[in-house]
Amino acid sequence: MQQILLRPQDADTVPVQMPRLAVVVPIFRHSVLLAEAIESVLAQRADFPIQLVLVNDGCPHRETDLVCREYALSYPDRITYLRKPNGGLSDARNHGIRHALATWASVEAIYMLDADNRLRPDAMANAMAALAQHPDAGWIYPNIDMFGLSWNSDYGGDYSLLIHTMINICEAGSLIRREVFDAGVYFDTSFKSGFEDWDFFLTAAEAGFRGRNIDNFGFLYRKRAESMLADSERDAEAIRSEMRKKHKRLFSPRGLLELEQKEAPRYAIFLADRHEVLLTVDPDAPDGRVLTVAEFEQQWWRTQTDNSQHHMPPILVMTHSSVLEQLRRGRLLHGVLWTMERRLTQHCFAALEIEPREADRIGWSEQEAQGSTELHAAMVMVRPGLFNEVVRDSSIAWVAGLAARPCNVPSTVLRLQLPDALLDERDDFYTAAAHDLVALAARYQASPFRDALSQQWDWRVPGISWRSRTHEIPRAPTRSTAAYPRVATDGRHVGFALPLVEFGGVERVALNVAKAMKAEGWIPHLFVLDSSSCNFSQEWRETFESVTFLADPDFKIWEPASSSYIGTGVPDWSRFGNQGDATAMFAWLDVLINFHGGAISGVMGPLKRLGVKTAVSLHLSDLSPFRRHNGSTYLGLAFEHAYDLILPCSHQLADWCHAMGMPADKIIPLPNAPSFDLPEGAEERIVARRVNRAAHAPLRAIYLGRLDHQKGVERLVSIVEMAKVMRLPIEWRLIGKSVMADMSVEIPLDIANMLEPPLTTPEGLAEAFEWADIFILPSYYEGLPLTILEAMRSGVIPIATDTGAVTEVVRQWENGIVLSQNETIAEAMSALKCLAKDPELVLRLSARARADVQRRSWNSAVIPLLQRLEIMQAAEKKKEQEGTKDGRQLVS
Repeated sequence: MQQILLRPQDADTVPVQMPRLAVVVPIFRHSVLLAEAIESVLAQRADFPIQLVLVNDGCPHRETDLVCREYALSYPDRITYLRKPNGGLSDARNHGIRHALATWASVEAIYMLDADNRLRPDAMANAMAALAQHPDAGWIYPNIDMFGLSWNSDYGGDYSLLIHTMINICEAGSLIRREVFDAGVYFDTSFKSGFEDWDFFLTAAEAGFRGRNIDNFGFLYRKRAESMLADSERDAEAIRSEMRKKHKRLFSPRGLLELEQKEAPRYAIFLADRHEVLLTVDPDAPDGRVLTVAEFEQQWWRTQTDNSQHHMPPILVMTHSSVLEQLRRGRLLHGVLWTMERRLTQHCFAALEIEPREADRIGWSEQEAQGSTELHAAMVMVRPGLFNEVVRDSSIAWVAGLAARPCNVPSTVLRLQLPDALLDERDDFYTAAAHDLVALAARYQASPFRDALSQQWDWRVPGISWRSRTHEIPRAPTRSTAAYPRVATDGRHVGFALPLVEFGGVERVALNVAKAMKAEGWIPHLFVLDSSSCNFSQEWRETFESVTFLADPDFKIWEPASSSYIGTGVPDWSRFGNQGDATAMFAWLDVLINFHGGAISGVMGPLKRLGVKTAVSLHLSDLSPFRRHNGSTYLGLAFEHAYDLILPCSHQLADWCHAMGMPADKIIPLPNAPSFDLPEGAEERIVARRVNRAAHAPLRAIYLGRLDHQKGVERLVSIVEMAKVMRLPIEWRLIGKSVMADMSVEIPLDIANMLEPPLTTPEGLAEAFEWADIFILPSYYEGLPLTILEAMRSGVIPIATDTGAVTEVVRQWENGIVLSQNETIAEAMSALKCLAKDPELVLRLSARARADVQRRSWNSAVIPLLQRLEIMQAAEKKKEQEGTKDGRQLVS
């Protein structure tokens, strides 16, 4: 780059000095005001040398060059004058910085002074003293005292990178330690429309440096009605967008949550039994801060009189340590806090009540509490800012109504049902949260510090309004009503999104994929989208680190659908719904897998942009009333662009996905396998049972599954009835739940009397298959049924219709029998008669069925998925590292 360096002609006459500080002044179109800036530097009262570097950035005004030359010639020992072609403000600053650092090894810090601003005489002495006093500080930044349009703003208090992501709290007129530039941090020359100083300090912070404010800096900012800053504000959103792209990790939900936890915890959780207050975002994070109640009270009062400088958690929670432990055991702690926080957008208080239940299920319900019930609250959460209002109020009579009988304060009650197995008998069932909260409010209102609230304690205007609402900052990327309070700093977190969790095949696939991924070091989390309760047996609890209910009344998994894609309705929520909370629920994860979540596909695009790897597990195409294929597979096609990976349950479905237009490199088959392990000793019993089967023993036939239309229940009824009429030597077991509303024919009484309730435990399922010789599944549509694989593993011969990927595992008269969709009943009867009279055939098919399924396991099925995720995450990490490196490089 061409430059002109003005030095005195006789260098021997210039005293040699070793400056500790260099002041860099970039100049463009400020020729008249420049003299004020220069004089303010020359007038500095400091006991160390200061070198002033003037950088003429190709200013078109001749007066600029004349002023700079005159000062450089007048003060040759103190001023260096550089000229260069115009490159913009960042380029001019970088030019001066590089010159100063290369010329004077003694320089410890650089001060950036714009040509239209000025300094009080002690500014540099004050700033250098602060830099020496705080060796952990990368830069010292001022409050903003403006002249011209007069205004004084307080930017004091601890530096917060979290707040810095929302507003530029560090003026360019800051003193910057040399080590910041040595680390490669310079002004980005691509920022030509403003906010380049904001970007610079964010880059410095990402490199590990932090700022520190001093009250008596002595910086004076010239404020005019029209300026470069005013011009920048007009393009603010576009410039912010570029900053978010450049500092993607910093602005991500995960990055912001980590900063919130470290700098500005969201919750002040009062533990009534310990007389302690936990300051945290994530109660399970190891760096939560614990204060005594007295210490917290002192800090609270300090923030009330000077809340622009000090942080106080905006959300107060009253509870008991045993309640947190109960929620942890139920894997519900984070989900409950998140749901309660969301309810504060419409209510003053959110209360939690915990109720025991016998079944192995968890569930919740909600109720408006005002005037209708007495609260037995295990936890009460207070809307941000409300506790401050309560203390300032002349009376607490209205808030005392929270503990009245019945409660007469507007609030919502979340009633959580937990299995007895999760409630330790030694637990104290704390129900006094409302009473303890009222007592706390009364104590603060009676405090002698209360009179201080009516006083003005600073002559400057508070400049950092975000101090009191830091909890809103992590909401910004997802536009949610609450950011999910989970700080995922360690491990790899994978989410499993399911519409409900009962005993269906899709849920069992999700469980087994989660178990296999957990065995490889992943941390699984369960998200229930469309239900307020779920089966959560010990197997699920041992597999999933957490369970969260979306609990969004506006979310509709399928209906209404005002548009369709190839005959499948595209749910309106997926396109037009308020998706902020659902996005926030997942945004902290590394990977999210959608298992038949319907409309939840609509959040996959935003999640993908936020850095979450997205996948959809596909199982089967449904049939419409007119027998056209539709359903989740087609919705997957509609949203294919939003998914990083497509996970079909079979190779046949993988081929279908590719044929329908999905890119081959996205498709990773995740072949189904038996959904439970055989209990101890079952393998030996199965072998003995098959080998020792008597030649003339009756066939044992079993049906196990839902009794709905999809499964061909009317076909099943006909098969059973015809076998009885024909007196075939068959013993029947029909296991499942009858759903009469979904039946095309009514089950005859004699067959209804044969029905056994659904089996849900591995022991029960293994016993049933161990008993049977053949398994009947006359479905109209399927994916790759788990029950077929589980039956075959136990040597049970499958007799199933040709649907989905059944023929991928069942080979005609080799390991089972495949029935056509047109002649299902007739072919089934023919097969039963053949097997009933040929015990050798039964043994041969049984042995082959067992052998063919031995190779299938979930651990092997997930290996290609895990390998692909490793590749994707490595590429993402490399991209981030290269982006960070590029962001710190000087652009010449």
